[in-house]
Amino acid sequence: MVGGSTLEGTSPEQRFRALYAAHHLEIYGYLRRRTDAETARDAAAETFLVVWRRLGDVPAGDGARPWIYGIARKALANQRRSHSRFLGLRRRLSSVAEDAEAHPGPEAVVVREAECQAVHDALDRLHPSDRELLRLVAWEELSHEEIGMTLGCSAHAIDQRLLRAKRRLEHELRRSDRPGRPADWAAMLDSEETP
Repeated sequence: MVGGSTLEGTSPEQRFRALYAAHHLEIYGYLRRRTDAETARDAAAETFLVVWRRLGDVPAGDGARPWIYGIARKALANQRRSHSRFLGLRRRLSSVAEDAEAHPGPEAVVVREAECQAVHDALDRLHPSDRELLRLVAWEELSHEEIGMTLGCSAHAIDQRLLRAKRRLEHELRRSDRPGRPADWAAMLDSEETP
């Protein structure tokens, strides 16, 4: 078990290395989808520093993954104190979109890009707690139970919060002036069976 805090015959360094190897890429991906590469690297480093310092607190087995996501979430909140990084990222994304418009590809690619942008814009208009919940389901592919462990609540509470967040997202997509596919997004979120 990678997450075990008392693996027999395993040194703390070996346990940490196993946790890092098992979870670093997904934690970095989680952070990278929420911020720029530099901030994501800093938050990932902070996350695993906390994991090392609190190695004895890491839950055994499957509990390690959502526990580390919870630490990463807090590390990212610490990194976000600098609002100028967020504004810089928005400027870079705008320039990429302008470049894409200047060199359009096949129509299907352009339409899909517009749909993706519509989803991102709709997510940006949601409350941060709704955004985080929807991203944990759709992008991190955590189960409702794992999300509950990450956010410190029950899987049933996640079911209820997710239902409300999906409704708000669908509302935002419908009121968007860009083409969006609320049904596709909702289907992706429904891939997790409710316990």
